[in-house]
Amino acid sequence: MTDMTTAWPPYAAPSGLWFNTTDSDAAGTVVAGGTFKFDTTANFGLYLLNGTDGSLLRSDLWTGAVDGVFWVKLSADGTLAAAGGWQNTGGGVYQGRLRAIRVSDGTVLVDQQTGSRVNQIAMTPDGRWMAAGCGATYSGSGQQIYLYQLVDGAYVALGGYTNSAVSIQTLAMSDDGKWIIAGLYGSPSVILFQNIDRMLVVYASWTIPAGTGADAGAEDAALDVRRTVQEHRAALQSRQVLGSEPASGSSGAYTKFVSITPDGAAMAAVLSGTNGVAYFTRANFIANKTPDWTFAPANISTSSNVSISADGSFLVMGSNGNSSLGDKVGVVCRVDNHGTSGSLAWTTPVEYFPNPCNHMLAGNDQLLGFGTGEPDGSALTPGRYYVLNAADGTILGRFKTDQMNWPFQLSADGQAAIGGSDDGNMYGFNARGNWDNAI
Repeated sequence: MTDMTTAWPPYAAPSGLWFNTTDSDAAGTVVAGGTFKFDTTANFGLYLLNGTDGSLLRSDLWTGAVDGVFWVKLSADGTLAAAGGWQNTGGGVYQGRLRAIRVSDGTVLVDQQTGSRVNQIAMTPDGRWMAAGCGATYSGSGQQIYLYQLVDGAYVALGGYTNSAVSIQTLAMSDDGKWIIAGLYGSPSVILFQNIDRMLVVYASWTIPAGTGADAGAEDAALDVRRTVQEHRAALQSRQVLGSEPASGSSGAYTKFVSITPDGAAMAAVLSGTNGVAYFTRANFIANKTPDWTFAPANISTSSNVSISADGSFLVMGSNGNSSLGDKVGVVCRVDNHGTSGSLAWTTPVEYFPNPCNHMLAGNDQLLGFGTGEPDGSALTPGRYYVLNAADGTILGRFKTDQMNWPFQLSADGQAAIGGSDDGNMYGFNARGNWDNAI
């Protein structure tokens, strides 16, 4: 195992703010980070850096925002950038915001007020299609999924999805923009949409059955405070935001993260509690409205991240280990697809709990990367970044920070990575001298 070294000096956020989210273009030439902090009003923003030397290319600030940018996404060529999160719209009204720009000159391509926090953004590699998933509509208006098409240099809003009884926690999109899988807090737990004539049509849905694994208990809620708007309810109520919380699924469990193959033929969803992961092929999901199989690793308390390989032959997932593994031990594993079942290929313990990122797998699915740590407000821990060999789970590189790390994103080619931390810095890495012997 190599203790990784950074490619350039850390890039610091304005004092006191966190880098909660990062992304990289396919080659690591442009990287992005978004600033965030709970219960804070500040000039949060999207920061775009040169991935080679860490110099600032452009920033796009949200003046007087609350909490700030929760998720960022770049097109594969690094020419388009999007950010989503919370925005104070004045008069005690707190709603979500989605904003996308052209990286070269900062031209605003869309600036959308949403009904609640933007939890995740999906974008096709060419940037032609973009979707944003939002929490429950606490403001009393807005959609849960917003769909856009890039037309004549601007994003045009299309038909989305509205259901105020649910919160979209996570979503992923096929490379052609035709298929979207969404994970929900509420019932159903997973929905598959098809983009037909620029409208989202529900093709299949599934709810986690009652009695399958533990539900989202107090420990899960504390550890998952950033992913779930509902677990941030005390702050929401203190702001007198209108609306009520949606009900969780029939088992009390919900979907934490989803992933889809580039062709949209297979997808995966990790579930709260000890429910593990559900694997779907599109054909079976549409025909039978059920997963092809589910798999729950041993000794976990909840899972937080999943990425499916391009050919659907395996997935990797990050989970919180339970107390039997020791204090704050994370678990990363690979599960191979056998058609009607999944089997555990390997398990690797890591320091602290793995956190979500846009996609863990990279370098032709030979590598996986992620950040770990537990956020302030539950039990603050130090953080780590990890790069692993996807074939056997060997740790190829690790980097330590004094505070927890929410995002870590490998470039698609596996040659670079960008991490964000609650210590207020973005850290850039390249494969050379770190994990380059693996690809």
